[in-house]
Amino acid sequence: MNFLGRLERRFGHLGIPRLIQYVIGLSILGNVINIINPYFYASYLSLDIYKVLHGQIWRLVTFLMDPSVGRDSGLLVDAVWFVIWAVMYYNIGLALERIWGTFRFNLFYFSGIFIIIIFTAAYYFILDRQLGGVASQEISTMISIIPTVDYINPSLFLAFALMNPDVEFLVYFIIPVKAKWLGFVYLLLTGYEVVSGIINKDYFSVALILGCLLNFAIFFFATRNLKKIPNSYRNKKRKIVYRRKVREGTEGPRHRCAICGRTEADAPNLEFRYCSKCEGNYEYCSDHLFTHEHVHK
Repeated sequence: MNFLGRLERRFGHLGIPRLIQYVIGLSILGNVINIINPYFYASYLSLDIYKVLHGQIWRLVTFLMDPSVGRDSGLLVDAVWFVIWAVMYYNIGLALERIWGTFRFNLFYFSGIFIIIIFTAAYYFILDRQLGGVASQEISTMISIIPTVDYINPSLFLAFALMNPDVEFLVYFIIPVKAKWLGFVYLLLTGYEVVSGIINKDYFSVALILGCLLNFAIFFFATRNLKKIPNSYRNKKRKIVYRRKVREGTEGPRHRCAICGRTEADAPNLEFRYCSKCEGNYEYCSDHLFTHEHVHK
């Protein structure tokens, strides 16, 4: 059993089911508060390290309410994009929780939050020391208005793209694009942001980006038992032999989608999983795992 497995066995009961709905709920509440009073979040809820050190501990949680509506393109446009964002990440969060389990999904998200808090505090102390503690409060307020939460959620999409590379998203509700290609685009854009941050000496943003990517990398490799991964050549040869046997009828398929009937011989790139909400042993391909109607006997 790997390290995460041992943690799950001991602390798995502490996991929060459907965590993503509470995360999105906090974001909705933050946007509503921001529409009513645009200054309330910065004054009482943001990740202001100076005020946290002076007793306002709730900011370590309430900074997740970081509002996006009205920040960039105006109230109406930002509201539409927020609804699209909320629906997409709600489904992504539920999908990852079904794949990893409640405890591991919680651990992944909370470790990302922990990295954001640690890096923000470190940046504050570095600037404060450079200025000799003259403008501690002003520095902390300046840092707190940076939308640090925006660096956590994209790592969820990257994890989803890695686990479900062939699931299609409708870009602009028209163009179907597989998750793996969107994941590549995200990595390219992230690389551009890192380079731009280094050129512009925005080291804080670079640190946040790399920190969230490091969290994703550590969590992903910690869930893999590298000793059990076979040699790539042998693995490829084994799949070729198995597919030939299926086509020749000497060996039946191991997986079959309950919706479309496709097997691993029909579409080698498909992934097959059982649905925990269906009553009975129903297996679905990656195209229908999250879109089918649950079977109740």
